[in-house]
Amino acid sequence: MQPRLAIRKDPARVLAVHSGHTYEPSDATLLHIKTFLLDRYAVPDDLALQVLTHKSFAAGMKPYNEKLSTLGSKLANLFLGKYVLEHRTHNDTAVAGMNLDVLGTPMAKELAGRMALGVFAKKRDLSRVMFWKSYNHLLSFEASGELKVSAQMVYAMIGAVAFVHGKAAAEAFVREKLLSGPDSIEHIAAEFLARS
Repeated sequence: MQPRLAIRKDPARVLAVHSGHTYEPSDATLLHIKTFLLDRYAVPDDLALQVLTHKSFAAGMKPYNEKLSTLGSKLANLFLGKYVLEHRTHNDTAVAGMNLDVLGTPMAKELAGRMALGVFAKKRDLSRVMFWKSYNHLLSFEASGELKVSAQMVYAMIGAVAFVHGKAAAEAFVREKLLSGPDSIEHIAAEFLARS
């Protein structure tokens, strides 16, 4: 009996995505993430490529963003919890002038949620180049899984900034890049909650 051989595929096809981008640390591949991070929050090219790579890509053979995403998720949730508490209150149940009840509100929960971060990535064109495998790219943003993968990529970006520059820089990054402007996660979360 002969041993089973793995199906061999052309590496060029395996390491490419439907958008036409190939898995490599090239200017074309990393343009959007480098432009978004700028010099202040820059990460090495290999780490930026890892931020853009989901574990579904190339059967997990390339470094993927799962651990960076976990780090970024924890940091984002902690920082955004502190962020919603920044607004002083005169509520009778306030503790040291802070209304801890806001931590359980839909807005506080949605700020670091998958919907806000995924839509943010799409609006800011960060999800244009991501390395992942979808069963059907013709489906909607949510149904194809792009929303989930985009949100995970944003978490991974926060994690990469924390890994390279530290927690304080990552918190500044979230405040400056995700919480400012018309496409901020706060506006996206408010729009989503208004429609719900």
